[in-house]
Amino acid sequence: MPTSSPRTASQTGWWTDPPATKIALARAILAIEHVLPRLWPALGCIGFYLALALAGLFAFVPWPLQALLLAATVTASALSLYDGFEDFAWPRSLDAARRLERDSGFAHRPISERHDVLVGDDPFSRALWALHRSRPLPGSFRIALPHADIAARDPHGLRWIVVIALLAGLVLARGDIGARLAGAFDSGAGANATLDAWIDPPPYTGMPLTSLHMDDNQVIRVPQGSVLNLRVHGAPRTPGLAAGNNAAPRFTGEDGEYSSNVILSSDARVRVQVGGHAIGRWNIQAAADTAPVIALTAQPSRTEQLATKFAFKSDDDYGIASARAVLMPKGGHGKALVVELPLPGANVRHVDQNSYLDLTGHPYAGLMVEGRLEARDAIGQKGMSAPFNFRLPARIFTDPLARALIEQRQHLATFDAAGRKTVVLTLDALAIDPERFYQGKNDIFLALRSAFNGVKNARSDADIARVEDLLWQTALKLERGGLLSAAEELRKLQMMITAALASGAPQEVIDELLKRYNEAMKRYVDALAANPPPPGQQPMSPDTKMLGMNDVQQLMQMIQKLSQAGERQKAAQLLAMLQSMLENMRMTQSGKGDGQNKAQNEKLQKFGNLMGKQRALLDKTFRQQQGQADPKDGGTQGLQKQQNDLEKELQDSLKGMEGKSGQKLREAGKAMGEAQSSLGRKDLSNAGSSQNQALDALRQGAQALADEAQQGRSTQGGGREDPLGRSASPLGSSGVKIPGATDLARARQILEELRRRAAQMNRPQAERDYLDRLLKAF
Repeated sequence: MPTSSPRTASQTGWWTDPPATKIALARAILAIEHVLPRLWPALGCIGFYLALALAGLFAFVPWPLQALLLAATVTASALSLYDGFEDFAWPRSLDAARRLERDSGFAHRPISERHDVLVGDDPFSRALWALHRSRPLPGSFRIALPHADIAARDPHGLRWIVVIALLAGLVLARGDIGARLAGAFDSGAGANATLDAWIDPPPYTGMPLTSLHMDDNQVIRVPQGSVLNLRVHGAPRTPGLAAGNNAAPRFTGEDGEYSSNVILSSDARVRVQVGGHAIGRWNIQAAADTAPVIALTAQPSRTEQLATKFAFKSDDDYGIASARAVLMPKGGHGKALVVELPLPGANVRHVDQNSYLDLTGHPYAGLMVEGRLEARDAIGQKGMSAPFNFRLPARIFTDPLARALIEQRQHLATFDAAGRKTVVLTLDALAIDPERFYQGKNDIFLALRSAFNGVKNARSDADIARVEDLLWQTALKLERGGLLSAAEELRKLQMMITAALASGAPQEVIDELLKRYNEAMKRYVDALAANPPPPGQQPMSPDTKMLGMNDVQQLMQMIQKLSQAGERQKAAQLLAMLQSMLENMRMTQSGKGDGQNKAQNEKLQKFGNLMGKQRALLDKTFRQQQGQADPKDGGTQGLQKQQNDLEKELQDSLKGMEGKSGQKLREAGKAMGEAQSSLGRKDLSNAGSSQNQALDALRQGAQALADEAQQGRSTQGGGREDPLGRSASPLGSSGVKIPGATDLARARQILEELRRRAAQMNRPQAERDYLDRLLKAF
């Protein structure tokens, strides 16, 4: 008798490859038929709201009403979906199999019952069941399309009204479909709102403000710490703001005007929006301020007047606020000596200059010191140079007691408390027997005893500093140095003027300081003349350039004009150049050069007289041509005679004239001869033209003679450079671009106009702030 095979045995028949794909498709169709009816009327509410948006109705509806309609649509749709899906269950695989059997026309449920198990042990039943399962499935599978019974949920056919409304809205919207659909969920508040945005860099950077626009897609690089200013106009509600990791305060304001300020401490993608509309979007990079860099360009050295020269250069991205040298005695004790190095201006980005400081009055003078240069920017960042060693210049005291006091002063500054006992004993010994050694010098003796008691009873560094100053003043009184004192006064005034120029001091203050500097400079030159170099001193090199007081006064006038025109940085640079010349100045005896200069001046005077006479003769010729001649001139014959006399005078001046100046004089003589011939023919037009040519030749000859005279002074003794390495005049290739008189006058006019506008209180505050920033730069 046939028996059924085990379930694990190999089976033949259609169930060895079950129609899982068809069952899954049938299950999806059942899901559609179950879900679609339940989406109504939620889809109807949403479709009707979108139809209103496509029709453009919300462009005329106030936002509160639109918000109410949107809220009602959302609420109704949510309630409808909740009601429809409250008892929803996904179709089962068994339901999908029966749907597949029904659509395919299969009898006896061959698909849905393929996993059924026969119950009982009747052999005949088992054989019959096995035969049933072994038979192949007749025909092919077929699945009918979904048939959702939406009419049951929408008996009145409202769905067709929604479809018609959507189609009508699409026709009305045409190419504006996207914008109208976006407006369905947007208040439209940002559509009419405008935004003014700009970035104010930190004041110390000296950079201008940066205006921002909506279409700025590139990365905007600004200094760290800049302030982003935002002003929104015409906004119906408070705008939103996102600024990355930066603290972004909320907008404040009312009546459509809102403002906010963001401090940009880090990079940020800034976005400003109103009612969902982005009215501002930028990618801002906040660049960190780097520390300044400073380095020596030459080893510190001493000048003729014992000043210390610091040649250095320094750079910073936004400007150097201060520079200084920090010095310590090498291998000894003591406090650091900190000296400020003057800068040519406030917040200068690049400095390359020489500073002269008189450090002979410090106790470390004459010692080997170890130092560094320090530069700081406006926010306090510090840059340091490599360490350097040098010996501080010291005054030479010829008086034995003065030398002893300076030595003890140095010991006080470099020894510890135990070493000061030696100073006490030495000062006590120096004050011995006042009747014998200090006869008529009671002030010196009292100063010694005061210093002795001061060191003995010192309790703080301030007490020691007072004793050091007392010893210094006493040594100076014993050793009078008028020249060094004048040089020290000159350096102090130069530092005061440089600081005033950098800090934007009033012009009256700068003019007064320049006046004091000029007077001190005269005293300094007088002291130089009263202290000629010793006979055994090495003479100056023949390459050294001679500098006169006229050149110095010309520099002083140019410094004052530059400061008045607002070019204060250039004025400070020129003042530093002048100070450098004075530091290296040496007095010499007048020699051959003075006679040569006198002769050149006489030649220039002759040129001036000739040009004056030729100009007057040209005027007479012009008046004769216009019929307005003076009868005293004698007509054309009289003019011809005057031209002849002037030509003879020119020929006398040609004697000994060579080079370009002599050539121009010969050209002028030729033109005078042609003018004389034209006057003889009564051809006043050609005569005037020839006289013009003669006058031009005389001008060029005078200029050539002046150049030759200047060249002669600059190369006197074979030299071509002064102690600063400059050629020609003090205003030659000095490295400082000096504007002409026209440029200075124009700059002065602009500066006065800026001051006038800044004083007008009726101007907007932003404009007056901008003018103030411009004025601070000058």
